[in-house]
Amino acid sequence: MSNTPSDFRWYTLQTLSNNESKVKRLLDKAIQDEEMGDHVAEILMPVKTVKDFRNGKKRESEMKLYPSYLFVRARLFDDEGQLLEAPWSFLRRTDGVIGLIGGMNPVPLKTEEINTILQQMADAADKVVPKINFHVSERVKITDGPFANLAGNIDKIDADRGKLEVSVDIFGRSTPVELEFWQVERDDRD
Repeated sequence: MSNTPSDFRWYTLQTLSNNESKVKRLLDKAIQDEEMGDHVAEILMPVKTVKDFRNGKKRESEMKLYPSYLFVRARLFDDEGQLLEAPWSFLRRTDGVIGLIGGMNPVPLKTEEINTILQQMADAADKVVPKINFHVSERVKITDGPFANLAGNIDKIDADRGKLEVSVDIFGRSTPVELEFWQVERDDRD
């Protein structure tokens, strides 16, 4: 975090769905151009990198931890506790913004709340996690590896390791097989 006076607090900014990146880009540019740098110090968009398997290819993408929300470290009140019109209006008028949580009386996040968010970001940094879109007992088809084209039911999900245990019928008996998330897809056949 950058060095800013202690009267800067963290606030929650609500955006239109799927506009978080655009809003962050616009606000970061305004801060950099020093248009609002005296009032808005930092914008957070907590994300984690997820991997999935689509159309036969592995791919990575960012998944927002708080869809439709950004966290803004800003100075919104003067020394007497009056709302400063310039930063409040600037944030509200930014394209893609719905508003600040609390409206005309923006409510700053508690220290523990922002610390939790910052810890989530630190935990997610440089870590790619599998996109979890399966549940126990779901029927899946194996798409890769020695058991390709077999189907089975999910017995266990280990999200931290990105692994599934799937029971498949091999030689007439049910056998548990450990697979990675990307090696299976939903089996819609019943």
